[in-house]
Amino acid sequence: MEKQDKDLFQKIGIDIGDEKINIDINQTKDFFNTLQKTFEGAAQNLEKEISEGKVEMAENIGIKVDKDNINIDLKKTKSFIEEFGKKIESFLGEIDKAVDNIDKK
Repeated sequence: MEKQDKDLFQKIGIDIGDEKINIDINQTKDFFNTLQKTFEGAAQNLEKEISEGKVEMAENIGIKVDKDNINIDLKKTKSFIEEFGKKIESFLGEIDKAVDNIDKK
């Protein structure tokens, strides 16, 4: 397993060894509660910015919205979507591997 994926599983509270999987339920709950709070905070900030007529994600995503204009940098947006897709594929691949290992046992 790649170090990045192993680090992610450890943050979630999942330890995958050679012959067993240990899940720390408290750590898993804490991780998802923190993730939920982060998303809620980001959603509230985005909602506030939209209501004020300003949204700026130009640095990472290539989208900038203000009261008069919507600017989209297609190169940055494409890059962001491709990178995000790769991360999702990698994460899903690791989940598939873990499920396969469980099925084999």
